Amino acid sequence: MRKYKGLIVTGIVCVVILFGIGGCTYWWLNSTASGVRTVKNFQSETSNGIEREIRVYNADGKQIMYEKGKFDVSHKNRSIQYVDQSNRKHNIYFGDNASVVVNELK
Repeated sequence: MRKYKGLIVTGIVCVVILFGIGGCTYWWLNSTASGVRTVKNFQSETSNGIEREIRVYNADGKQIMYEKGKFDVSHKNRSIQYVDQSNRKHNIYFGDNASVVVNELK
């Protein structure tokens, strides 16, 4: 019986640790900005993007481009890249006088 008592205690400790790690992970994914971003990035990667709209404005604030659809967007060195629903890759290059706004739609 003594042999099983140590095994039972070890099992209980392992279960408590696993629940603790799971609870902390759940809290981090749902209650912190970086956790929510991680969830959104994962959703975007696994479902070929998220429903979004892209708006490009010139220096005067006039909208010069609008695109709406489900896509994954990446930003790098004054450009935004995305693949649209027709599987075409788009690159938007912008300078000091343009603004690009990407909004997630619900």
